[in-house]
Amino acid sequence: MSTITAGDITRPLNGLKQSPRLQQQGGTGVILFNSTGHLLFINSEAQAFIHQLQPLSTRENGACLIPEEILTVVRALVARLMHCDHPKDLESFQVERLCVAPGQQFLLRGLCIPDEPLARNSRCLVVMEKLNQHKLECTDAEIQRLYHLTEREQMVIIYLKLGFTNKEIAGRMNLSEYTVKEHLKRIMHKTKTTTRTGLVGRMIFPTSEEPSHASFLKR
Repeated sequence: MSTITAGDITRPLNGLKQSPRLQQQGGTGVILFNSTGHLLFINSEAQAFIHQLQPLSTRENGACLIPEEILTVVRALVARLMHCDHPKDLESFQVERLCVAPGQQFLLRGLCIPDEPLARNSRCLVVMEKLNQHKLECTDAEIQRLYHLTEREQMVIIYLKLGFTNKEIAGRMNLSEYTVKEHLKRIMHKTKTTTRTGLVGRMIFPTSEEPSHASFLKR
């Protein structure tokens, strides 16, 4: 079994480099689990992010309690490991989840670090990236309630604001382009907009009532 060091963790994994459009101030949180979901490593940035999300979620010794959103990502990675027969099956697999708290939004990215035998020696990596609300103008709690947006719809909107195409959004969320287009259709129906630009504008100015009429599906 190979040894995984903190240096290994910070390198790009499975050919999936961190997008510069998602690099925000405040560093990157790194949490490593074994193939059964037990915590192996957590860096100081991840601990700080978890304290921001759940300031009271600490044990007496000061160790962080892992939020349920992160555990959900780990469970998805472990489930994938259990159904893979070869490391190549994990090369392009990742799980992404939006973690929202009042005034805070984090993007959680889960990746598998394969090591044979997969079910025993592989590792699960969760990367936490804090989304800068002022730069991204992310959907806040009021907009979520106003338009009844689901978590997946919120993630589509965030990627849209970052300039991702439908194909890029599909790749990052493990969806088909058709599914991304369907999400956009539903979001636009909820927000009474008809274009990508109009949708982004609605997120910035939720009281705006003037939709535009160009097609949004081809990008």
